[in-house]
Amino acid sequence: MNKYWFLSLIWLLPGYMCFLVFQQAMVYTSTIDTYENGTTYMAEVTDFDIKQIAAQSNGYIDIKFEVADSVIERRLSLSIQMAQRLMETTALPIRYQQGAFQEIVLFPVYSIQKSTSLINMGVAFITFGITLAVAFFVQRFAFRRMKNEHEEDFEIELVD
Repeated sequence: MNKYWFLSLIWLLPGYMCFLVFQQAMVYTSTIDTYENGTTYMAEVTDFDIKQIAAQSNGYIDIKFEVADSVIERRLSLSIQMAQRLMETTALPIRYQQGAFQEIVLFPVYSIQKSTSLINMGVAFITFGITLAVAFFVQRFAFRRMKNEHEEDFEIELVD
């Protein structure tokens, strides 16, 4: 097996980026669908935390609400922008749609939730394009090297 064959694995990167574009598109459309078609509930905030680590800040919120005969408890991760709006909140209105890709939408941060997934989708799409171009050129390089490998063999002699 030729050592340049392994360069073909670079096609996993554009494949993964394509998956991310699709996943973020599903989050975006499902967030809108849950907001428009979901049922409104008042959720109790049971825990809230913001983590600030050097250049990264994020947090989570634990909510609890009743649906029909059952109590649903969920931990939702939050960006710092979302967390700032939800600080000091003990109860918040939500939309819930069971079985949706994005089951819970928080009313106070709906616009941030929607725009974050749209921005993530855009970044993943741009990255997909870049990795697709890079994979194309790397594959061309690998094919050229595999085709001309026998010409590159040389022998080193020691001359006294």
